[in-house]
Amino acid sequence: MTDHELKIPADERLDPTVERAATLLRRPEPVRQAWRDELLARVSTRPRARRIPMRVWIPVGIAAVLCAVVGVERYARRDSGDRVRFSVSAPSAKQVSLVGDFNSWNPAAVPMRRGSSDVWVVDVRLEPGRHVFAFSIDGSIRADSAAPRAVEDDFGVPGSVVVVPGRGTD
Repeated sequence: MTDHELKIPADERLDPTVERAATLLRRPEPVRQAWRDELLARVSTRPRARRIPMRVWIPVGIAAVLCAVVGVERYARRDSGDRVRFSVSAPSAKQVSLVGDFNSWNPAAVPMRRGSSDVWVVDVRLEPGRHVFAFSIDGSIRADSAAPRAVEDDFGVPGSVVVVPGRGTD
């Protein structure tokens, strides 16, 4: 390169030795084509370790904290649902459970415990609203005779109704 190409003013020119060294260093170094092809093949097939930049981690961290807060708040709200006590007299029963639309009518979901010699009880947190339920007594489904009867039968299963009032209502 000449001084004109570098646009260096005449009064700011480098020492001639430094200029020669710079000229030599600017020349491209010839590389064997086979070596270059091998290098490019290794670089392109090698899996890259990706580092996630900090500017990505900050929003991800904020999102994780928000998810945790929402999850805890939702759990706390669910946990603060109204407890409803269910009881049924079944003196000769070996196994009693509560089934209903709140647990997909699953007899294993809410087992009841024997409270006295013939009464089985369980306390369940239910969301406000209308719920249809029944008791599974040794595998047979039975509606609660002390509760209003549900008009509809879920899959032919007799059921009773319990209404859990919403917050701030009586």
